[in-house]
Amino acid sequence: MEPASLVKDQNEAMSYEPSFLTKPLIGTDEATIDDKGRLLVSKKKRERLGEPFVMALGETGCIVAYPQETWHKVLSEIASNPSTNQGRQQFARMTTGTAEDELKFDKQGRVVIPQKLREAANITDKVVLVGCLDRLEIWSKDEHDAYEADMDSYGSDRREAMDRAHKQMTGKDSQ
Repeated sequence: MEPASLVKDQNEAMSYEPSFLTKPLIGTDEATIDDKGRLLVSKKKRERLGEPFVMALGETGCIVAYPQETWHKVLSEIASNPSTNQGRQQFARMTTGTAEDELKFDKQGRVVIPQKLREAANITDKVVLVGCLDRLEIWSKDEHDAYEADMDSYGSDRREAMDRAHKQMTGKDSQ
């Protein structure tokens, strides 16, 4: 993914525009993981994801591939809170504890999805890749089908735990 750039707005003033607004990760693809854990990603998605990139377990339990720019924003938000903040501690564990960084594609456009992430996301062979503007979700086909069938309750335990930790971390806990 290209770095953020300065662009002229309607008033000719320079403004900051994140690269995912001009070249977002969009669309849905189906793919297959080979026996070595490699995933072939389309050229368009590879170019927009950039290299190196980061993978971690997302809030719904799928794998999320983050461009460096987006991952740095995630880390900056966590680091902007005191290390003694229990919400920060929990959110950091859930976000960075599963992360693998410095990932790159091979010459054929494949990336090895780390075994621990494949296991956590129940990925064995068939996958669905979903572009989500500033990140790419990688789902087990079966899990994605289950999510599509019931979006409100799918993965609710993990989503709610991450939401509670984030609210506690940021001080936006309404309870």
